[in-house]
Amino acid sequence: MALNDNIKKIREEKKYTQQQLADKLYVSRQTVCRWENGSRCPDLITAKKLAMELGVTLDELISDEDITDIQSKYGIWKFDRVKEREKIQMMQKRILDFIEIIGGIFLAISLLLRVQFDMKVPAWITIICILIVTVAFLFNFVLAKKLDRK
Repeated sequence: MALNDNIKKIREEKKYTQQQLADKLYVSRQTVCRWENGSRCPDLITAKKLAMELGVTLDELISDEDITDIQSKYGIWKFDRVKEREKIQMMQKRILDFIEIIGGIFLAISLLLRVQFDMKVPAWITIICILIVTVAFLFNFVLAKKLDRK
């Protein structure tokens, strides 16, 4: 299988039209058509962007072998590991966003109680916030360790 066949096959598997793929790569539909019929080839930078957009490695995109043969030879795709890392990083970001929200809520409660009611923050509110943030940090720490192993 040649580059042009790989582009067409993977594009169709991803259910992209030539126009949709062209729009994602900032090229014309005719350019994608020329890549697929073999009259032109993408330059190296565009080929890398094309591979990323199609969810394959550059090696898989330009390989003469069928992609399913490559999969069976090399087992899990490197791309799957990258996806897993991105998923973990997204979870970490959500945890940190959650901690930020809890901090904001605690600050709002503190200010409200101090300014409006001229009273101190009850100890139980402080303890609950500390426990929630501690659990979130521990979960974030576990994810960081998992990310280091990948």
